Amino acid sequence: MESIDLRYICSAINRLSSVPVRIYDGGVQVFFQSVFPLPADPIRPYEKRILASPDKVGYLITEDFDFYGLVRHGRTSIVIGPSRQSLRTPQELQRLAFDLDIPRQEVPQFIAAVGAILPLPLDFMLEILCMVNHVLCGEKLQLRDLRVTDLLQTTLSTQITAEQVQSNFEAINESKPNDVYRAHQVEQELLAIVQSGDVEKLEEWAANMSAVRAGQTSSNALQQDKNIFTATVTLVSRAAIQGGMDLEDAMRLSDSYIRKCDRLSSMEEIGNLQYHMVHAFTEQVARILDCGAQSALARRVAAYVRRHLSEPIHTEDLARALFLSRGHLSTKFKKEQGMDLTAFIRQVKINEARHLLQHTDKSLLTISSYLGFSSQSHFSRAFKAMTGESPGDYRRHQQVVPQPTS
Repeated sequence: MESIDLRYICSAINRLSSVPVRIYDGGVQVFFQSVFPLPADPIRPYEKRILASPDKVGYLITEDFDFYGLVRHGRTSIVIGPSRQSLRTPQELQRLAFDLDIPRQEVPQFIAAVGAILPLPLDFMLEILCMVNHVLCGEKLQLRDLRVTDLLQTTLSTQITAEQVQSNFEAINESKPNDVYRAHQVEQELLAIVQSGDVEKLEEWAANMSAVRAGQTSSNALQQDKNIFTATVTLVSRAAIQGGMDLEDAMRLSDSYIRKCDRLSSMEEIGNLQYHMVHAFTEQVARILDCGAQSALARRVAAYVRRHLSEPIHTEDLARALFLSRGHLSTKFKKEQGMDLTAFIRQVKINEARHLLQHTDKSLLTISSYLGFSSQSHFSRAFKAMTGESPGDYRRHQQVVPQPTS
């Protein structure tokens, strides 16, 4: 170990890949290298989970489909990441800055730095891990030797348990051939739930789903499950689009889940991921419908606003994205939705603010900045005008999270 210059190796990895690299000694970070200056390290929400992994060589794919690689030798741990297989959208970068509590004045620098990290195939990251492990331990690993490290399921905020999902999948595979009509009926029930954004009904449906036999697509059991997953995410994403989810967002999320499924190696993992996938799409639709979108046009507007939550929404840009003239959009929207377009845009943002106030402990300043308000006072006035109470009063009445200091 004395003859190996780990800092030099880690710096070289960072320069070649643009992905940040860290060295830990006994769990304490002693080295960090990033080509692009970062006001805060994106690893922060995942650091404990990564370092707690029992794997000597492994990786973590986060809920947002970023991945981090880990190589451990004795007290020394090297962690590489985040990277991902596709470019981050501006809204994803804004959300990451929000989750990390980046001060408002440092958000542009943070977004520029993280956005400049090149997307990499996961296999490329794993090859780096194999190389670093060989340098540290003299061990020659291949990609097939790396056990899937899937900590995603430990953080799902859903009521259904892994055991329920697994038993349903086992029942499906063990059941006798069932009537085609029943299989189609179950499929339609699920898609209707996704399209309506009814998360509560989804959880009830999943817990009580009756067994039906899926069509045989492969003689290999694991490949069969992966094929069914791909078919399911395709149908679910289409249902979510019909429910109002943005086409590009739905396709990106669908592709991400398919890539993750391809990495899994057990029936239980695929079952868990499938439920998580359906839940994620259903929740996306629910967040749009919660804004009060009554027409197809309103759902398209809500989806656009949600994609640009951290930006000022200009009617001209919105109309252009929907392939309508500004005047026609405003007139058509008022006729179909029964309210002004600008008021609806504000309603979408305030609805998101209510969710953040109830389910996070972010300060009012952080939330107002994330939602693109010019100031905290502007946010507070808009919130009270729509809800009848201040953001602070609303949060206290919800009694879900401790009241933070603003």
